[in-house]
Amino acid sequence: MKKLNESALAVGDVILTTSKELVSKGIRFFTGSDISHAMLYVQSHSVIDATGDGVHSRNTQRLHYPDDCPIYALRLKAPLPMDKLQKVIDFARSHVGTEYSSRQAAKTAFGGGNTWTRKQFCSRLVAQAFAKAGVLLVPAPNYCSPQDIKESNLLVQVPNVSVDISDTEKAAIDNIPNTQQMMIEATNILLEGARKINPGIQCLSDLDRFLIHSPEHDGDFAALYVSSGYLNLWKIEREKNECQYDSGLFCAAPFPEEIKKWYCDQLLQGRDEIEMRYRNNYVVYDGYLQQFPYKTFQLLRELYKTLLDLHLQRKAVAKEWLSKIT
Repeated sequence: MKKLNESALAVGDVILTTSKELVSKGIRFFTGSDISHAMLYVQSHSVIDATGDGVHSRNTQRLHYPDDCPIYALRLKAPLPMDKLQKVIDFARSHVGTEYSSRQAAKTAFGGGNTWTRKQFCSRLVAQAFAKAGVLLVPAPNYCSPQDIKESNLLVQVPNVSVDISDTEKAAIDNIPNTQQMMIEATNILLEGARKINPGIQCLSDLDRFLIHSPEHDGDFAALYVSSGYLNLWKIEREKNECQYDSGLFCAAPFPEEIKKWYCDQLLQGRDEIEMRYRNNYVVYDGYLQQFPYKTFQLLRELYKTLLDLHLQRKAVAKEWLSKIT
């Protein structure tokens, strides 16, 4: 088995993969390709893609591939300035929860069409994200295949994008509670409930916009956020990684020093996209709450305040540990 080589990847890379599943074989057959899936690398150890579950973020540490399945990482030949790259990432994030359209994905093999919906499939999501920043990876972003993206003359292949993973390492990862999958399930439960109120809702930002103009559904949406479990997944993540929030526990944790140092360096180096996202979301919902005193926006403001505080706590522990070893 193999996995992505995180050290070779950069934010904005397009990851192309395949699998041995029947649907993958069908895509490869109709597109004449050795790959069947496209993902966008949005931050360290994280991709966003569109699958049968819809558009979601996934932890790359849990993405494992058979040795004979090809993996490619493609990068723009001409790097984007940060503001445009952020538009690409923001587009993908803003579509989390959007439904998958197998019908429109299938139409790609037959030339696509002149009409499309807001639903997504993997290569459309990637191509539209770059188009949002003014970069046309393919002539028709609304109907394209992973192979079309692979053949884009704007992209260059990144070397050494996969590394081996042992059965022992894979089993250890698989035994850790998968909070990312829990988030996918909670988001889908939340949005499925919201679509019963308004079928036009596709993603979480749609829910916000609808609520602003339909305050009578505030109680319904607040109840959906609570019952889906969406608001409490941070508790599972914190319990799973307790040592990251306590200096004493972190120092005593039975991990090699080089692993601890790598974790701390990763957490503290460069632009902190996680902190920026949590701060931005907190500011957005705080602003909403000032204008629209709804329970839903109060719950979301509290959520992002909690997530921001926890992230800053992790950073403080990492800084303290690094200061002790230098």
